[in-house]
Order: sequence, then C-alpha cells, then structure tokens
Amino acid sequence: MNNVVYEYFPEWFLIAETASLLILLAIFLLSLMVYIVEIQILYNSRNTTFKGPFYRLMFIGILVDVISAINLFILQIVPARGWFPSFYFSNQSWIGAIFYAITYGGRCVQGSTAAILSFCRVTAVCFPMFYQKLSQANYTFTMQALQLSGAVASIFLLLPREYKYENENGGYYSAFRNNEFRKPFYNFVAALEICFVLSIVVNNVVTYASYHFKMKKRVLSKRNSVSGSQYVANRDKRRRETSLDKMTVIVCCVELIYFAFVVYSLQINQSMNKRVFYFLYNILCVVYSTFSAWMLLFFSRPIAVQFKQRILKLSAKRSTRSFSISVQGSRDNNK
Repeated sequence: MNNVVYEYFPEWFLIAETASLLILLAIFLLSLMVYIVEIQILYNSRNTTFKGPFYRLMFIGILVDVISAINLFILQIVPARGWFPSFYFSNQSWIGAIFYAITYGGRCVQGSTAAILSFCRVTAVCFPMFYQKLSQANYTFTMQALQLSGAVASIFLLLPREYKYENENGGYYSAFRNNEFRKPFYNFVAALEICFVLSIVVNNVVTYASYHFKMKKRVLSKRNSVSGSQYVANRDKRRRETSLDKMTVIVCCVELIYFAFVVYSLQINQSMNKRVFYFLYNILCVVYSTFSAWMLLFFSRPIAVQFKQRILKLSAKRSTRSFSISVQGSRDNNK
C-alpha cells in the first residue's frame, strides 16, 4: 500500500514542523545531561542503594532511551531534511537497517521494561515473599534477558533486509524495498503493542486496587493501636506508594498514547503521509525517550537526593576553582 502524497503543505504545518524539531532537540539535550548524571548514580551504587530489580531494569531502560533518541535524530531527522545526501544515499541500505533495528528493537525494550516493572509492582504488593526473590541474581538476570530479547529479535529480523530512501513531499525517508514484508511486520508490531499495553494496564490496576484495599483494611483494624514509630513508617510507605502511583499513571498514559498512534498509523491508516507520520512520531519518540529522566528525578527520592548532592558538589568545585584563580591573580598583581 502506497503512502498518500500531498501536493503542498500549509504554512502553519511547515512552521510547526521546524519549531517542533528545535524544541525536541532542546528537550533531548537537556534530558541527556540529566540521564548522564542518573546513569553515573545508578552504576556507582549498583551494589548498594540501587541493587533492587527496579533500578537494575531502569538502568538498561534509560540507556536504550538515549540510544533510541540519538538514532531518531541522526538516522531519521537528518536525512529527512536532506542534509548530507551523498553519505546517506550511498549507504542507504545499511543505514536503513540500523535505523529500523534500533527503532523497533528499542521500542521492544521500552515496552518490555514497562511491562516487567509493572509485574514487579504486582508481586511487591500481592506476593511480597516472591518479590524478595526477584532481587536474587538469577531472577534479575532472567528479567534483564526478557527485557533485551525484543532487541535481539529485531536485530536478526531487520538487519538482513534491504532498505532505500524515498522522496515524499520534500523529505527523504527510509523504507523497506520489499513491501511484502512490510504488512506482516507491522501486524506483528501492533500485536506486540497490544501485549505491552494490556500487561502494563492490568498489572498496574491490580496493584493499585490491591494496595489501597490492604491499606484501608489495615487502617480500620489498627486505627487506635498504632505506635508513633509505626505511624511514621506507615506514612513514609504511603508517600513512596503515592510516588509510585504517580509514576504508574505517567507510564500508563504514555503507553496508551503510543499504542493509539501505532495502531492507527500501522493498522487503520497504513497509507498515512510519511511526512505527517514522522512529524507525530518524532514528538512521541522524544517524549517517550526522555520522560524517564524527569520521572526518576521527581519521583525517586534516592535518585533526587544523590542528583542534588552531585550538582552541589560540582558547583562547589567550580566556586573553589574560581576563587583559587582569583587569589592567584591577586598575588601576581601584587608582585
């Protein structure tokens, strides 16, 4: 099925397209700086504060987020704008293979990360004894293997294909040379999105309902017999759960929006104009690849505390260096 080609685009669309690319680039660069600090924090404390399955999975997830965003800008947006045509067109097959493998492989990792994390939430609330086992090495490695399995499958499935750049409405976009492979592949992607969304939504709904039911029951049974220390512990636990609930809502909303876009563009309207498709896809990809940076920073207290400490430490070093330079300059002037 061929994509719809328009004779011209309205002026507002061209302005919105250019403005969105500049805004998305700024968002990515700012989020990248946050990601770099968070990656350092997670790696340096991987055997202490952040040794649990949540942070182990998030560490891989944010690495894939960064790679996916870089892939979008370098292998999709740059050639689409017609920049460096001699390089991209002379290597269009293997560049297309890398672009598609990272795009869909990264999406598999992102979806599986959210799904596995939602599974961990269910076990933590409904099966706490089993959840304690998830921190063991064999369980963690199994979850990480499942997390990366989609990326491995995408590499084997997409790298051997042939690709080409097509010019549509003034933009150059990578596409499959073999259209017979396109439809079954997009059907598979849509089915995978359904699995991700169903598992994430169902797991989070069960987690939310179970936790609040248990808390309500516990409050009614121990309203008059809770000690001061127990009250503080319960309050801290409620705060953590409130933060997790907020993170859950954000993840579910992003997943549902991404799901709706994939189903509409790859199933309902497979002939969508490519320039319009990538205008929307660029926004979704950058948002999906960067929101984890801010979600961890705002809703994970251990990350926020260490992040603040690193920023203050860096500021102190710069202040000390500036003071040393100024003192040395004063001494030189007095000689």
